[in-house]
Amino acid sequence: MQAIPHLSLPSDSTAAQTEFAYQLFDALFRVGVAYVPVLPLMQDAVLFNSLRDFFALSDLQKRSLAQQLSSPWQGVFLPLGQEQLSDENEDYKEVLDLNLENGTYAQWLQRWGTHSYTDSSSLEEIPPHSEELARLTAQLYKIFHAFQEQANRVLAALEIVYQQPPNSLVKQHGQNSTLRLLHYPPAPHFTLGSVRLGAHQDYSGITLLWQDSTGGLEVLTPNYEWVAVDIPPGCIGVLAGEVMQRWSGDTIHAAPHRVRITDAQQLQKTRYSIAFFCETNHDCVVYPGSLISEPSLADTPIVIQEFLDRKYDQIQNQTASNVSSDKAVN
Repeated sequence: MQAIPHLSLPSDSTAAQTEFAYQLFDALFRVGVAYVPVLPLMQDAVLFNSLRDFFALSDLQKRSLAQQLSSPWQGVFLPLGQEQLSDENEDYKEVLDLNLENGTYAQWLQRWGTHSYTDSSSLEEIPPHSEELARLTAQLYKIFHAFQEQANRVLAALEIVYQQPPNSLVKQHGQNSTLRLLHYPPAPHFTLGSVRLGAHQDYSGITLLWQDSTGGLEVLTPNYEWVAVDIPPGCIGVLAGEVMQRWSGDTIHAAPHRVRITDAQQLQKTRYSIAFFCETNHDCVVYPGSLISEPSLADTPIVIQEFLDRKYDQIQNQTASNVSSDKAVN
């Protein structure tokens, strides 16, 4: 079984940064994921406490926090079962998304208006922010910035590997990021082997993952082998999105991943995780393979805003389809 590489934090020397960059590339090429040490604000206790405190709130309080974020932020709270990434399984989770109001995801949410992703019917019920919600909100802003800084370091490493100008990849990311907090409640109605989050690839750029010790996350390697992702304490997982794979001429593997019940004890346990989607900026146009060679006019370019809009539409349509199917069955 393929082992997921655990990288060491490099020093500031050019040689160390280069070695780290090629180790990261090797992991993303061979497996599709790497373990990387975190920055101070992203220590396990800080992240776990923030997740626990937020998801302990009532649904009304969660919506309140999401809907009262100040510019340049936008938030959305998705209660249990509202989002479905696969038509084969029940995605048994609740979610808080914290994103930038000018990004593709935020603009897409606004276009959906009063559809299921934005529950405007409850706006009149939302109470003013309490001190606790204000404290949590400020903490989430700090966590977002810490993840973005960590993502920039990963992108800078890829610049070294692909011999790109310094800050070129960094500048093509950072305006379209989403911090996603996830809570998987105990699921005694599931069975061993059940999938809690359907298999999927992330979309563009890179994804940083943090999770508690509950386990269940798996990635599909280029050799079509499902491998457990057990992120060591003090680390995050790094994955690439679909666009990054195509940008790299398939020299990076955008690993499909899922969350599955792999241990009977997980049926009784709460699972917390964070995904930071460092999407490519919405105004970018990506030519497949252009990180390793000159762009070919024969290749269809990827217009990021259009690409992401299609992906978000697919999620919404899949969720609506599953809801309709449930109503038909019941």
